Amino acid sequence: MPEVTVNIGGRQFAVACQAGEESYLHAAAKMLDDEAQVLADQAGRMPEARMLLMAGLMLADKTASVEDKISEVQAQ
Repeated sequence: MPEVTVNIGGRQFAVACQAGEESYLHAAAKMLDDEAQVLADQAGRMPEARMLLMAGLMLADKTASVEDKISEVQAQ
């Protein structure tokens, strides 16, 4: 099982993934890092756990919004 290092919020994390999924993991990590950067720009430095929680919640909110829009389009 490959292990890749991702950078989120200025911190490095070693994460294992299935073989061949490294690029997907890097893409997901970039999305999380982008949200963490928004938080850092707005609130400054915060504890790692809080930063990851807030960034994850921001991504979940965006995902829920997209899912709602997809459901609306499918209903039409």
